[in-house]
Amino acid sequence: MGKAGRNCLDQLLKPIRAEYQPDIVLINGENAAGGFGITHKIYEQFVQTMAIDCITMGNHWSDKREIIGLFDRLDKMVLPGNMANVSDERHGLKILQGPNGVSFAVINLIGLAFMKGENRPIFPTLERLLSHIPASVKIRIIDMHAEATSEKQALAWHVAGRASLVYGTHSHVPTADERILKGHTGFVTDLGMTGSYDSVIGIRMDSAIQRFITGQKHKFEPATENPWLMAILADIDDDTGQCRTIKRIRLSLDATPR
Repeated sequence: MGKAGRNCLDQLLKPIRAEYQPDIVLINGENAAGGFGITHKIYEQFVQTMAIDCITMGNHWSDKREIIGLFDRLDKMVLPGNMANVSDERHGLKILQGPNGVSFAVINLIGLAFMKGENRPIFPTLERLLSHIPASVKIRIIDMHAEATSEKQALAWHVAGRASLVYGTHSHVPTADERILKGHTGFVTDLGMTGSYDSVIGIRMDSAIQRFITGQKHKFEPATENPWLMAILADIDDDTGQCRTIKRIRLSLDATPR
């Protein structure tokens, strides 16, 4: 979420990599640029400087217009495949290869409940995207970008046993329900936000509070105080795609686990 979140991610990825040695690292980048969208420069910072392996997006994916024309060149970015302004649902799937040589698939979808726009049905889109993944690609990860926790959980149960990992994004508030469904699919309802937690979901408190008090729009700006990194660590079997363990990670910029 904004510059504070990017700086937090940049600094705290180093101790995370040192301690856990992850094979692949995924992030949701839809709020990276001033809280709304992503720029090509920030994409390159994530991919080249931070060595991020895949970037999923969400309802703000097109807020920075430059990304629309550049998307076909951004090999590690996935868009919500069923979103109304995504021209081809296949943009919601990327099959990539991690630094260890193991292929993995990433699907990005957007919810319908409490979300703006006439987005397309979730479950038929999901089934079509799953059908495009070769049987040889066992690691299958889904980012469900949705407001409703019930929608995220329903999707996870729907693919339990057929996906390695399902996690929710969008609410900016982490949930404490990490678990493994049907002995195979790692799941958490929402990852939470990497950014300022002295805020209202990453937005400066003064402007967010005034909007609630007055009912009038006030300019939203990302907050900068007290940044945290929120993440999950999943151990997935390369041969079967089974998630063996899943745990939440919370770090503040002093890199002290909490």
